[in-house]
Amino acid sequence: MRLSTNMMYQQGIRSIQTASQSLDTANQQMTSGDKFTSSGEDPIGMSQKLSLSSQIGLYNQYNTNGGLLNSSLSLEETVLNSVNTGMMSAYTAVQSANNTSMSADDRASIATQLEETQKQLYDLMNSKNADGEYIFGGNQSQTQPFVKDSAGIYQFQGDTGQRQIQIAPSVQVASNDSGLSLFQAIPTRRTASATSANLSVDISDQSQYDTYYRNNYDFSVAANNSFKVTTTAGVPDQYQIVDNSGATLQSGTYQAGTAINYHGLSLTMNIAAGSSVESFKFDTPQNDNILNTLSQAIAILKDPNSTTADIQKMAADTQSHLSNAMDKVNTTLGEIGGRMTNADQIANSNTSLNSISQEAKANVSQVDMYAAISKVAQEQNALTVAQQAYTKINKSTLFDYI
Repeated sequence: MRLSTNMMYQQGIRSIQTASQSLDTANQQMTSGDKFTSSGEDPIGMSQKLSLSSQIGLYNQYNTNGGLLNSSLSLEETVLNSVNTGMMSAYTAVQSANNTSMSADDRASIATQLEETQKQLYDLMNSKNADGEYIFGGNQSQTQPFVKDSAGIYQFQGDTGQRQIQIAPSVQVASNDSGLSLFQAIPTRRTASATSANLSVDISDQSQYDTYYRNNYDFSVAANNSFKVTTTAGVPDQYQIVDNSGATLQSGTYQAGTAINYHGLSLTMNIAAGSSVESFKFDTPQNDNILNTLSQAIAILKDPNSTTADIQKMAADTQSHLSNAMDKVNTTLGEIGGRMTNADQIANSNTSLNSISQEAKANVSQVDMYAAISKVAQEQNALTVAQQAYTKINKSTLFDYI
């Protein structure tokens, strides 16, 4: 093989260029911390890096979504606690109004208190979040959920929707509750009525009757909501309560003028045993928001002509409706707490999975800093040797070896 001065120069320059390029690569890896910057350097590694980066981005977004969910649920929880406080205040006020020693002025004063509570509840039921969206409008977040029409009736104009927020690949959690189920579809007081002249029907235990009503009211066959009371003369006299099919539901000793207790109902007849058959029925169930019931209570308390019976019925109706409304709010508060706990647990899981993905990405695409520093020093030495060799070659020619 022939050698020439030009060949020695070129070989020296190539050595310096190669060493310089290797040093640049080592410096770049040490500075950036990345093993590679393009798929050409490591196709498999770059593919794994991109996949892991996508997973990390998703987990970061899920945790961001979880923060939004927690803020939304915390706001709703705060509002509902205020609603509960307002309804409890109204319950206490109505309870105090149901007092025969109160004057008309006293009741009017309580009515004014109820008006203020009603305004507060109306505002709370139309609460907005920081973005100006109504939190109880369902999916109609730009539509005020509760409005008062020209007749003074409070109407719900949202929908039943719940906005879902995704906080994990397969987990979505409702961030709100519709005012329809939360405030509007609240059972009013469940009652019963006599359908014959000689029977008086009162409610002696509302809670017991509510349970019986809920378990036995027939929405499909109206006749099954009617009952008959028959009496038989004897020693002693007897009564029977039968359903629409004739089946005996309850029987016992009958005494005219003495109330018969039947699942929270008080049935009283002033007729001789063996005379007419009496009857009663479940009243048709009604649902409404508490604002309308408060309006009715306010009207009765402001009316100086309201009788003691009017006041007592108003108190029973209003307190029963308020109790049902508070039960619904408390149930929803429990559900919100469950959602928040679930979201916190999933957020912790997302954080752990995110850390695992970041560690895997580091193993695939990031250099070991100690090894990178050592590599820079090694390449620096290689460049120095190449430069020194070239310096010697630069000072000599082939004539030096003749």
